[in-house]
Amino acid sequence: MKPEFWEDELLGVMPRDARLLFIATFNMADDEGILRWTPAYIKAQAFMYDNDIGPKEADQLMRCLTDTGLVFPFIGGVARQQMALVVNFRKHQRINRPQKSKLPPPSTGAWQVREMYARRDGWVCQLCGGEIPRRLVANDDHNLWVDHIRPVAAGGTDHPSNVRAVHRVCGRSRGASTDEEGFIPPAGLAGIEDSLNDSLNHSVNDTVKESHAQSKSHDVTDTHGEFSSMNHSLTEGKGKEGNREGKGNPPTPRDQSGRPAVAQTGERAIEDRMTDAFLERYARGNSYKRRQIRSTLADALANDTDPSELWRALEQLGETSKPVTANTLQFAFSKIRGNYQPGNVIDLTSGQPLPGTDTNLAGWGAIAASLADYDTNSEDSA
Repeated sequence: MKPEFWEDELLGVMPRDARLLFIATFNMADDEGILRWTPAYIKAQAFMYDNDIGPKEADQLMRCLTDTGLVFPFIGGVARQQMALVVNFRKHQRINRPQKSKLPPPSTGAWQVREMYARRDGWVCQLCGGEIPRRLVANDDHNLWVDHIRPVAAGGTDHPSNVRAVHRVCGRSRGASTDEEGFIPPAGLAGIEDSLNDSLNHSVNDTVKESHAQSKSHDVTDTHGEFSSMNHSLTEGKGKEGNREGKGNPPTPRDQSGRPAVAQTGERAIEDRMTDAFLERYARGNSYKRRQIRSTLADALANDTDPSELWRALEQLGETSKPVTANTLQFAFSKIRGNYQPGNVIDLTSGQPLPGTDTNLAGWGAIAASLADYDTNSEDSA
């Protein structure tokens, strides 16, 4: 284990047994980081001597790891077994003599799988070294694709060690060649900066038509924050502040609790205004980067995070001079919410795409509370 494991803020908000299970996955996984992922198996392997943890409790702990993206669940093989992949297994473990995996890998044909590999590789093309757009863009050459280090035609497989994230045009340019030292970025990468900006601008625009139509017939729900008076779609953390004809512009947000409201600036997206307001207040003396902050905010809003709560989390990070990343935002959310209610846990079908950061944190807190109640009841019975 690396010493940084114990200081990781993302792991720090999870129950203690979930952290123990994450460590156990390193032992249970094969050299590709793949392992069986059923509650009964996890209970038998990781908690065989713990009478207070049964398959039901093991399933809750497993959800902690899948909700955070540390472990990726999938259905694999002809027998359609419930499997999982420790996403950054090769970063945590150094394999001296890797053995060929006997377990089926996740199929790279699924978008969720390709996106998981992109997160693992930091959304950086492993061929040209350039950034990959996190949302689909008009120029398909710039979109995410996966490349097989050893081409499938030459016997390569879909196992994680043979798969990497690339731009689609880079993957096509490389083709079946195994010579990577001489790889030259293709001409198709021209305009990649425009695609990256377009990806950020559309990160919260997936439901613009629906939300804008609803805003004509429904009043905006007051969220008691700086952004409560904004357009309906922005209050929900999705959609864009559309209406390019200039009709129905949202009113100026109110200034509450002495906090600076984010000023309206025409058609600019909410993540732009939040970034500007944050940097205006906290940039002095810190090394914040506008692009990183904007990208993090765009992802959070796309995951249905409430804008007013997101701003409070940003204030906590700014006041303590912490960097603005997905992990630090999750840590700030956990402090804001304080106590969690078990009713916040959302049951998910195995293999179903998981919800966003906002729901995950509430779920982890509920799991910790339920496990604590379980321990107390067990002691009383004894």
